[in-house]
Amino acid sequence: MSHASSPEDKLRRSIWARVYKDLLHQAIPDSRFSYDFLSFTPDFRQSDSAIRHVAGLACYQAASTILVTPDNSLEGLRFRALQEGKRVLVSTYRMRRGFVLLDPAKIEERLWRYAACLDGMEKPGVGRAVTLAQLREEGVRVDVCATGALVLNRQGVVIWEGQALFEVQWSIFHDLGVVQTNTPVVAVAHACQVVEEAALGMESILPTKPGEVQCDLVVTPEGVLQVHGAVKPTEQMDFTRVDSDALDNLPPLQEWKGIKMMEQIMQQGGFKRSPEESRIPSAEEQMGIRIVEKLMKSHHTLPS
Repeated sequence: MSHASSPEDKLRRSIWARVYKDLLHQAIPDSRFSYDFLSFTPDFRQSDSAIRHVAGLACYQAASTILVTPDNSLEGLRFRALQEGKRVLVSTYRMRRGFVLLDPAKIEERLWRYAACLDGMEKPGVGRAVTLAQLREEGVRVDVCATGALVLNRQGVVIWEGQALFEVQWSIFHDLGVVQTNTPVVAVAHACQVVEEAALGMESILPTKPGEVQCDLVVTPEGVLQVHGAVKPTEQMDFTRVDSDALDNLPPLQEWKGIKMMEQIMQQGGFKRSPEESRIPSAEEQMGIRIVEKLMKSHHTLPS
């Protein structure tokens, strides 16, 4: 992979450098990462006002299950959603331990605020760790997605994402059928994080990168920006384009690749080898076999 930056990458970095200076005055530091915004997406002053705007959206009010990224800025939304009886699907930090499903019907009310924070949601008796196979088997459908970001533009394009890996989540869940192309995506940020490139004397950034998800709504403490015709990827995930480090470090990506391999193997008639065949399976085939065996042990039926 080339280390040379494209003109658009340089533009994105330049915009982030400008926003960073303003964000320092509005962000609430993290207990672990302080103001290291490359390690987390911060909560910000008056974020409660932004959350109230989200709660007023028709798509949010109609939702029974929402996907909320594990950003600090969205802890208040996770708590409010639980208070309002909504299930919340949230990834662990950088997806390192997969996903957690928070169901207020199965969590004691006194623990809802605890469940809304990353330190609490994985504790026993709070959230339930769920695999991708379980999400599909249980028919979980997300009605609206909410994500934070470090920088967006007014057209709902995420210029600098942070650590939530929302676009990876979207790609997996779209393949899985948990989200649909028309599932609304709401971005929540401070006003200083939402830029208008023309006002900065810069060229507008459009959603042209592979896998890029354009947000339908951008919400700040001041109000809601509606984006018309938001672009979202519709193609299946191409694992030949997935960075090997990402595959090694993101268990949901490994699981999804294993599920896809399992489906392909079963479509070809299962693990059938002729008696005279003695070829040792490749490392990738062995990984697929291990994942298949694990999934077959833990599930009563195979995915169709």
